[in-house]
Amino acid sequence: MMIYDLFAEPSATNLAWQWVNVILPSDMTSPWGRALSVFASTLTLIAVNIIAWTTIQGIVQSAYTGKVLGERFHQIWAPLRVVFGLGLIMPIAGGFSPIHEAIKQIVLRPAVNIADATWLAFVETVAKDGTPIVAASAGGSGLVFDLVEHEICLAVAKAAGEPWGYNIPSPATSGELHSGGLFSNPTVTWSYGRDCGSMSYTLPKDQPKFAETRRAAIAGLVMTLRVKAATYGSTFQDGKSIPTPEAAMNAVTQSILPAGLAADIRTAGAAYDKAISIAAAAEASKVESDSRSKLVEAAREQGWMNAGSYWRSLSQISELTVALATEKPERTAPRLDQLASFATPVRNALDTLRYQISGEQLQASLTSDDLAAAGDASADFLTKILGPMTRNLGDWLSSSPDASKTDPMGDIISGGHVMIAAAGSAIVAGGAVMVASSNWFADAMGAGGAASWLLDWSKLAIGALWLIGAMRAYVLPMIPFLFVMIAAITWAAAILEAMIASLLWGLAFLRMDNGDFIAQGQRQGLMLLFNVALRPVLAVLALCGAYLLFAVTVSTLNALWPTAFYGQTGGHIAGLSGLVVSLALQTFILWTVCIKLFGLIANLPDRVGTWLDVSSNAHYGEAGHVGGMAAGAVALASRGTPGAIPTKGLTKVGSGFDDGEGPNRASISKGKP
Repeated sequence: MMIYDLFAEPSATNLAWQWVNVILPSDMTSPWGRALSVFASTLTLIAVNIIAWTTIQGIVQSAYTGKVLGERFHQIWAPLRVVFGLGLIMPIAGGFSPIHEAIKQIVLRPAVNIADATWLAFVETVAKDGTPIVAASAGGSGLVFDLVEHEICLAVAKAAGEPWGYNIPSPATSGELHSGGLFSNPTVTWSYGRDCGSMSYTLPKDQPKFAETRRAAIAGLVMTLRVKAATYGSTFQDGKSIPTPEAAMNAVTQSILPAGLAADIRTAGAAYDKAISIAAAAEASKVESDSRSKLVEAAREQGWMNAGSYWRSLSQISELTVALATEKPERTAPRLDQLASFATPVRNALDTLRYQISGEQLQASLTSDDLAAAGDASADFLTKILGPMTRNLGDWLSSSPDASKTDPMGDIISGGHVMIAAAGSAIVAGGAVMVASSNWFADAMGAGGAASWLLDWSKLAIGALWLIGAMRAYVLPMIPFLFVMIAAITWAAAILEAMIASLLWGLAFLRMDNGDFIAQGQRQGLMLLFNVALRPVLAVLALCGAYLLFAVTVSTLNALWPTAFYGQTGGHIAGLSGLVVSLALQTFILWTVCIKLFGLIANLPDRVGTWLDVSSNAHYGEAGHVGGMAAGAVALASRGTPGAIPTKGLTKVGSGFDDGEGPNRASISKGKP
């Protein structure tokens, strides 16, 4: 940056320069200028009287000592200082004084230019070297299990119902495409008939490559699972096999059922998650690249005052990528009560599937999050509600990238949206539980009351998780922007203060008893003007430095937190409550880090002033004020926190599983056509 760049005219779109022009218009005519002219005129009259009295003193001193201006007054600096001081405060056209124009052109213009150049250099570096947000795809194993259910249901129903003329064609591996309406996206559906349900996904028009990648990934799953489902079809077509955990594992040992199904589901789910994550990251890279290039243009056009927008932009980008990666399919589960005489074989096959998954999971010591979907359908009420939430969180936590190699604020934002999505999944699951428990059979068994009681407890975890996610996704990213705005407002207030105080400062130049042109009486005001000039660039430097230190702090916190938190449990199992408490404490620490580090944006100019022996009336309380404002906003928003799950649902018509159907022989044998 050359010296002449400091005094270049900022662009008309520069926000900071627009503020300066509002306070000091270019045409020098405004009501504000007229008001100042009255004050300046009054000070000019006072200055003239001071000069008259000082002149009399100089004449007397000259006559008394025989030396021009006597011994007290400097013969060169004293007259120059008087002329300079009177010239500063005397109002000119429009009401402003020369000191005001000097502040605008000599102090404020370089202040805006150096802050803009500093911020632009930082933004260009980020746009060139920035790492895209890594999106996590949640629920791969659950999706695979749902597909297995559909495939086995149709395979067994066709094998058992073929003598009765039951012949529903299997869906194409790539699904059936349905065009969307004017305001809706197209969908791709895998329909297994009226009895065995269906599954469908949207095909986003704006992300066609991502939509095709997801469709191809599901097509590969269907092709692989259809082979395994055929084994179930031939085994259960006669309806004589009775499912028990022991019988299921014996059938696997005897090669009647496909071995390693749990591991296959886990592998297929991981492969699906990886494919979807890569596709979502590719879409994020496109959006992020375009967004960051626009951010560079915004930095050039709007100047340093848009500095706080960077993290908010990441929040919006992350919301898009997480929505792509974690979209849940629209699924219609198999309706076994409509399968008539061959409902028993299908029911036995699906029960055996769950027993086999559970048994192989215990034998292989798989992680609890890999196949949590396998037990959700037959679990208790609380697990049905909290299962989707813990599964999504487990996927996100296990796929978190190294904070030292990515954007830490972006990771926090992405994690926050995952938590909000997980809370939403839990709410939907809670609604399904209430619908399932709102029928005459559940009322007779007292299940409705149990569901309501458990749902009341689940609200605590769901509401806490939603609040933590909102803090991470929306509040923390806004803190830098809030502090940049506070710094800008503080700078504008300092300009107003300088506009008024500089007129009084001009009177200090009328003192003739100093041996220097800029003596102690004038030096203090000069340092305050210097502080006004440095405020914008100091705020930008504080933001850039806080970002770097924030990355190191978050990386260290992520490295130490699991050992520090889970090491305090004393060997006890840390379940969902421990996870929520851990996330709450970690979010509180992140909040403190943001306030302390990004608070320097507003506080650093005053703190630097103490290094230059410049007095400041700042109370260093901006960080506390922002904390109070943001906490109040969150508290206000939390009045509508998700978790207010209805305690009464729609009445469900239909029958459940009939445990008394079928033979009483607890074994699984190869079916015979």
